[in-house]
Amino acid sequence: MKITSVEAIPLFASFAEALGEVPPELAVPAFSMRSNPLLGQGAVIVRIETDVGLVGIGEAMGRPGPRGTAAHINEVLAPMLLGADPRHQQALFTAMNEQMRFAPMGISGVDMALWDLRGKHYGDCLPNLLGGAVRDSIACYASPIPYLPSPAASASQAREFASQGFGAVKLKIGRGLSQDLAHVEAVSAVIDSDINLLVDANGAYTVSQSIALAKELARLGVYWLEEPTHPEYPDDLARIRRRVDLPVVSGEWLGSWFQFRDLLRAEAVDIIMPNITRCGGITGLLKIADLALLENVLVAPHGVGAGLGIVAAVAACAALPNFLIYEYNQLFNPLRHAVIKERIDFRGGALYASSEPGLGISLNEAAVQRYRVD
Repeated sequence: MKITSVEAIPLFASFAEALGEVPPELAVPAFSMRSNPLLGQGAVIVRIETDVGLVGIGEAMGRPGPRGTAAHINEVLAPMLLGADPRHQQALFTAMNEQMRFAPMGISGVDMALWDLRGKHYGDCLPNLLGGAVRDSIACYASPIPYLPSPAASASQAREFASQGFGAVKLKIGRGLSQDLAHVEAVSAVIDSDINLLVDANGAYTVSQSIALAKELARLGVYWLEEPTHPEYPDDLARIRRRVDLPVVSGEWLGSWFQFRDLLRAEAVDIIMPNITRCGGITGLLKIADLALLENVLVAPHGVGAGLGIVAAVAACAALPNFLIYEYNQLFNPLRHAVIKERIDFRGGALYASSEPGLGISLNEAAVQRYRVD
């Protein structure tokens, strides 16, 4: 079996086109978007065809711009893959690794499509190909409660997520300690004690501010503190972690397992958050999880994007021994369900992996054509 074509398709769903007037909490849902508002949702679909008629599909991260990542796949990675046997997944990943420093997101989509092909060739589902599921259901949390205008509005969104069966919710913070704590208190007051409250600062604070904030968050029973300082400074996270009494979490912005290695070596986190569409795909996620396992660190994958990445992450999470919880993003995203024909299996507050071969999903070609921007 040989690869005959590799195509990356950039997709973008404009908020203005879908909604007309874009509410501020959608354009700037978190601290990290304060100077680069979110104008819509993007993704890059990867399609790999073979000489035996099998087609594999994958997804690469669409932020900050899907056309840039698609160009890297089409112009740099695709020529490396043509004529290769897609079953030689490790060899191809190793070859693509030379490009990891430039665009790990592109490798993520290609790797995912190769795993989809592998599953279709062998007629088996991803959890089995990854060594077997160690859990039947994938615990997940609703994210985010964005920068809403009032604590009451944040509390109302938390109640809505709880009514959908989620056992944990994540609140975006980073607007100043007093304002943050007002929103945390409001949310904490309306959710049951068995629902975990997670907070994410997206790098908003200094070390001293983070320590002061964390002490108050611990008092309010917050479950974890995510990225209190800029994620590129693991030593800062380590200093915070040594001084606080709740788990410190980071990793969503990191692209390669080398960056995660440095994060773990710094003893900066209790939990890491690789995103399968950014960190090297399924292979990258597995390598990162193994690194974390050696340091007794848990894995809680970050989830932003279209449905392909969600399905792939859920399948991988089923096989990870050090998995904790998955972020099932709920921010408005027309791509999340439209680009795949199958329903994402969410029930009873949990996600479930497909038992069909490969990813177990197929593309909605009409939606792909509607949102493609190349």
